[in-house]
Amino acid sequence: MRPVQKWHFTPFGKAALFLGSIELAVPIMVMVAIAMAWGTYLESKHGVQTSRATVYGSWWFIVLMGLICVSLIFAVITRFPWKRKHVGFMTVHTGLVMLIIGGFWSLFGRIEGHMALEEGTSSSQLETDQELLVLTEFKNANDSPLAEAAAPHTPASVTLAGVHVRVVEWWENIREEQYVANDGEQPLRAVELAFDASTDTGQWVAEESRGGAPTLNNVVVRVLADGKDWTPPIAPAGMDYYFTFEGAQHPVKAVGEEAFPGWTITKVQRYARATVTNGEVADTGTQENPAVEVTVSNNAGSVERHTCFRSFPDMVMSKLVEGQVRSGASLSATPATRQPETLVVFGPVAAPRFGYVDVRGAGREVAAPTTLPVVLKLGSRRVTVLRQHDHARAATRFVKAPTASERRPAMVVKVDNRADPIVIPWKGFEHVTDAAGRNLLLSYGPRFVPLPFTLTLKDFRKMDYPGTEMAMAYESQVLVATPGAPDSEYLIHMNTPYANYPWKVYQSGFSGDAISIFSVMRDPGLKLTYLGSTVLCVGIFLTFFSRSLSWGHPGIPAPHLHENSSHPAPKKEAVHATYSQTPAAGIDLRAEPALAAQGR
Repeated sequence: MRPVQKWHFTPFGKAALFLGSIELAVPIMVMVAIAMAWGTYLESKHGVQTSRATVYGSWWFIVLMGLICVSLIFAVITRFPWKRKHVGFMTVHTGLVMLIIGGFWSLFGRIEGHMALEEGTSSSQLETDQELLVLTEFKNANDSPLAEAAAPHTPASVTLAGVHVRVVEWWENIREEQYVANDGEQPLRAVELAFDASTDTGQWVAEESRGGAPTLNNVVVRVLADGKDWTPPIAPAGMDYYFTFEGAQHPVKAVGEEAFPGWTITKVQRYARATVTNGEVADTGTQENPAVEVTVSNNAGSVERHTCFRSFPDMVMSKLVEGQVRSGASLSATPATRQPETLVVFGPVAAPRFGYVDVRGAGREVAAPTTLPVVLKLGSRRVTVLRQHDHARAATRFVKAPTASERRPAMVVKVDNRADPIVIPWKGFEHVTDAAGRNLLLSYGPRFVPLPFTLTLKDFRKMDYPGTEMAMAYESQVLVATPGAPDSEYLIHMNTPYANYPWKVYQSGFSGDAISIFSVMRDPGLKLTYLGSTVLCVGIFLTFFSRSLSWGHPGIPAPHLHENSSHPAPKKEAVHATYSQTPAAGIDLRAEPALAAQGR
């Protein structure tokens, strides 16, 4: 607006003209539009809380909306002295200012949350979406809150009743996992093993005095107590091979002794890793395959060679080497009794030692460093000993998890006298102490707000669409108890809330067939918002449909007399004067009030 009044040329007038100008209002409205678009995007992607914290509740957005209010107010002030034709203009601006003030009043003064009730239960408080860190002292079987603070989602520091809490991280979702801690009250040795270091996450085995000797990947794992020694076992001597001759069994003996009646042992050859190539047995295999080859002869000059594989007793190999007479005997073995491989962890925890027992029962100590992790070669496999504890105990902990429908956030915090971070789950707590030795509880959860009434769910009813389990309608019969007033029943259903000024209780959902979920709200700025909307509508109507109350505004023709005519004809009224801030030479505006008023 250009200066047309005498006070416009004063310092205050110049400032008022700038604050109420289009040149200031348009850039501010563009920035507000961009901010609201960004807030809408955040709300659709991350929820109301994120958009409120990032945009709508931020200091810079409040400053922008405050500048709009200032611009609207000074746009009215610059028209002073006001006339009847300014009524529509002033009404519109008043309605806009009331809407903005009412919106911020609702943003910072509104309390809303939910209440879930099962049939027959009562509650007199609502659970809000506001997240709090609360410090409580537990004393004499009672807990008393000491301090609380808003729980930040970014690294920050808060002080609660003298206890310094530093928020390290906020996790949107968590899951619970089991692990082995090393802070047990009693000594207990435990070892973590991995049979495939590239994919295996490790398996814990406690000492056999507590948990026995489990079998992992076909290997028996024995963990001996701290400092206990172990003696490698010796493989049993000999093998149980025997000849079957004329229905009788004859054990294999030494060279020169009788194999069975009429035949004598002339050669015994034993194999540990037997293989057969071109009909000949050789000890060149890569895996355990015990076998024996026995050569026998008789007095007639006949020689036979019998071969038996202990792991395959039904595989009969018998060959007449010399002579014409066959004995008819067969060489067999008792069924193989391969025992599982065994890994033994023994010695002191500070310098662990390892032993190995193979499938034959032969044991040996495995040479390995005492510093973990260490890789052990056990027969044809490798086992990695990752770590060990001396005071092991089974425990659970919370770890970060991907976002899921069952969302459970957590705060990761550090407290003054605890070096390790603490993970506090949603609606959970952790024990902490301060310098004075007080028994404190640090909890993370929603803010609960007391209500001036108590709600009891008497009956919840849900009606489904025919032939489906989809809810068509649902309602709750509640009993409302207000101090100083008789109890009353009320039916809450969709679009029909229970009102107890300034509180309203809406039916918002359900869980199962007996749990009703209510949305509870108190909005102090709602009445001002409604009033501002009404004033704005009235102002718009006056601006566009009342000539007497909106003369001089663009698009509203004002009546003027044509020259040499007594009849009015439409002619748009000039809104502003065309004078610059510096009066033209020879013109004294103080002496020409009519001239100065032409631009009003």
